Amino acid sequence: MPKVVDHDARRREIIGVVWRLVAEEGIQSVTTRRIAEAAGFANGALLYYFPNKDAVLTAAFQHIFEATNTRADKAEGDRHGLAGLRTLCLEIMPLDDERRTEARLAITFWQQALNSPEKAEMHTGFMNRWRVEMSARLTEAAADGEIGEPPSTDAVVDELLAMLMGLQILGVLSPREATPERQLGQLDEFFARLRG
Repeated sequence: MPKVVDHDARRREIIGVVWRLVAEEGIQSVTTRRIAEAAGFANGALLYYFPNKDAVLTAAFQHIFEATNTRADKAEGDRHGLAGLRTLCLEIMPLDDERRTEARLAITFWQQALNSPEKAEMHTGFMNRWRVEMSARLTEAAADGEIGEPPSTDAVVDELLAMLMGLQILGVLSPREATPERQLGQLDEFFARLRG
């Protein structure tokens, strides 16, 4: 009887291998040959799931975006107001090895998106989902009296996203300076300004 293969599970397994390779060997090690070798597949078998390295990295980027949201969903407390906004921020920031690896993958994806309208559109879609959530948390915070009514919620969200994306870059490229303590200090300062 032929073996039944769960193709979704195989795709997740391959993404996990990519994840491990980036963490242990760096992004430069992520070739289709190396991925297949680390996953225990023949190189041709990998192509059944992903047509090329680019497709695997895109799937890994989708995975990290969803993983960030899943962690925020599972975090203690409820996703409401400033506490909910802070929870999301903490899951985006590269505060530990897992989130630094996610940031490395994100930076690689951003580089690819510079020359790919499809990837740029995907990135915009992900950022817009965060924009919607951040705006909702700010609206809740204003309604609850945690902050005054911001002059422009869009401007506050733009500033916050710029800070978070910058921290992802600094956390990967300048980890001695962008320590978790300094990142958290920057976030605390941002929230202190919101509270007035």
